[in-house]
Amino acid sequence: MVEHIVMPQRKRIAIIAHDNKKAELISCLQQHREVLSQHDLFGTGTTGTLVEEALNLLVTKFRSGPLGGDQQIGAKIASQELDIIFFLIDPLDSHPHYADVQALLRLAEAWNVVCGITTTCIDFILTSPKMHESCTRSVYLAPVLPRIEANKRKPLVHIVKQRVPAVNQNSKLTLPQISQTRPVQLTRQTIFKNY
Repeated sequence: MVEHIVMPQRKRIAIIAHDNKKAELISCLQQHREVLSQHDLFGTGTTGTLVEEALNLLVTKFRSGPLGGDQQIGAKIASQELDIIFFLIDPLDSHPHYADVQALLRLAEAWNVVCGITTTCIDFILTSPKMHESCTRSVYLAPVLPRIEANKRKPLVHIVKQRVPAVNQNSKLTLPQISQTRPVQLTRQTIFKNY
C-alpha cells in the first residue's frame, strides 16, 4: 500500500547535531539563512538554541537528544509533522544514545523523509527548487495481516509435567510423588532437604 504525503511549500525542518558537529552545522546553516527563514524549524536541546541564536530565527526546541529529544522528533515523523531532517552525526565518537539515533533514522527512512546527514547534503537540499514549492513524497506501507481469531489460536509452547529428582540421605536419587493429596510444601522439603 502506498501513502502519498504532501509536503507544503513551507517545510517543517528538524535540526540535530552531535556536540563535535554543532559548529560545522551552524556554519553551513548561516549560508542559507534566507531560505531557512521561509520554513518552520525544530531542534533538539542545545542545537536548537545555537541555531536560534546564530540565525536569529525562531526554533521550536525539544529535549536534548539523549534525554528524549531524538524520540520526540521520531514521534513528529510518525505523525507526519516533519518534512526534512538535518542530522550531523559525529562518526568518530561513541554515543550512549546510539539506539535512539538509529531508531530516528529508521523512522525517517520508513516515512521517506528528506535527510541531510552531511553539510554537502544540506547545501544540496537548501538550494533545491523543491524547497520553494509544494511536493509529494510516497511512503510504502507494509500490508496489515489479518488477526487470528481467539478461538483458533494454538498454544505456542506445550508444557510437560516432569518429576524432579531429589537427593536423599543415602545419596540415592528419588522421585517424590506429586499429587493432589501430597502438599506442595512437603514435596519442596523432600527435594531441598539437604541444601
